[in-house]
Amino acid sequence: MSSLLAFLALLVVIYAALALFLRRKTSSLFPPSVPSALPWIGSALSYLSNPKEFLARCQKQYGSVYKLLLGGREVIVFSSTAAISSVYASEDAAPQAMHNQIFRAFIGRYPKDTGFSVEKAIFPLLDQVFSKRSLEDLVQPLAQMVFARVRNLTQMRSTQVSLMTFLAEPLYFAVNVVLFGNGYPSDSFDDFRVMDETMPERFFGKPYWFLPSVRARRRLIPRGIDYVQKMRTSTNSSALGSDFIQTLQKKGVSPEEAACHLLTFSWGLHANTQGTIFWFFLFLLSDPVALAAVRDEVDRAIKHEFGDLHGFLVDANFKNLDGPSFTLLTSAIMEVMRLTATFMGLRTATSDFNLKDSDKLVPVRKGEYLLGNVDAVHMDDSVYPNSHAFVYDRFVYCEGKLRTDGKPWFSFAAGRHMCKGRYLAMYELKVSAILSLYLFDITPVGGPPPPWWPPRSQRVNLGFPRMEDIIVQLHPRDVAEGI
Repeated sequence: MSSLLAFLALLVVIYAALALFLRRKTSSLFPPSVPSALPWIGSALSYLSNPKEFLARCQKQYGSVYKLLLGGREVIVFSSTAAISSVYASEDAAPQAMHNQIFRAFIGRYPKDTGFSVEKAIFPLLDQVFSKRSLEDLVQPLAQMVFARVRNLTQMRSTQVSLMTFLAEPLYFAVNVVLFGNGYPSDSFDDFRVMDETMPERFFGKPYWFLPSVRARRRLIPRGIDYVQKMRTSTNSSALGSDFIQTLQKKGVSPEEAACHLLTFSWGLHANTQGTIFWFFLFLLSDPVALAAVRDEVDRAIKHEFGDLHGFLVDANFKNLDGPSFTLLTSAIMEVMRLTATFMGLRTATSDFNLKDSDKLVPVRKGEYLLGNVDAVHMDDSVYPNSHAFVYDRFVYCEGKLRTDGKPWFSFAAGRHMCKGRYLAMYELKVSAILSLYLFDITPVGGPPPPWWPPRSQRVNLGFPRMEDIIVQLHPRDVAEGI
């Protein structure tokens, strides 16, 4: 018995010594690895429950660079401005294809294997259509179309509406018509919103009440197929819709599958813009000083730069909306995106290389995944004082330039793979904000707004913090009389 006890005691000593050795060895490695008791799964459950909070805890404990195991993937997380910029600019770090993942979430299955990459087939087309030069002519009627969707509200003395519907439906309709033509089911906003509400749960595999979104999808897909079939034979084609469909047709994609790809692309086209304009007005409605300042700027610009509303609707081009006449508006939109846009683009190392982070070199091996924790730098008080607050004039013009020089602003990504729809998105946001602020006084129903920021919802996010829709009272302003 004594020999057995001695043997067990020896095993305990050996185990303790081995654990201490491994711990010291791990602590000496750079970057450090976040420990997890779950093989393969790793830290995926903690990450998916609240990515921002989890990554913030990891950064506090392990520093600006560390490794995670997420569902079988070794991921190196970067949290400094220099490292994130280097990741985005590096030719050795390729963007992780997200279309198939979004397709699975939106359609309910993965795309059928046709032997080609949708991103590689479609992205060159998007580069062409979404260039600033191409969009100049394409979006010319957009402001007039958005105004046409809200004009009836200016004829009412007062009305109560959903804030999300009031802001997002006109943009959804107008952008669809501009890009896809009159044959696209642009009147499908309600079904789109139902689908969008469940996309985070679908994407991350979280439980949710599925029946409303299943019914919405069953209505959307047949209408999408009908659009694709008509566009394949139509001579009256739209700029993007027909080229999108013809590109997939040449690859042997069926009309049914092409419709699913188009609907998936449509979600990416609209979801982030809708989230931004919604949060833009939530911030303004909770900050009377910001609301008054931005509205005064809009009123002055329409009067002095365009003459009146009609002049704005005719001449609301990229150049006029990007100029100093709307500096506060541009700043406020950028500030909302800094606070709310959760851009965490995953990259894959295509070769071995070293990435510089401050005074250290981070060894990256081919096949490893790289994640830029954009929120870490957007919420850094040393970069953005009072970083968790909405400061509407944080990005105002200084000597003819936006105040982003030397500061990280990654809401449209950065480097070689910036968001392809960034010019269209900013244009949409400005048109919607200008018309809404110029035509209406908007007040939340039920009195002063509650503190919306930071959001208290525990629901998983995809792109933007989740926030329940609110009902607002619209009062047409005097400038809306007789239009």
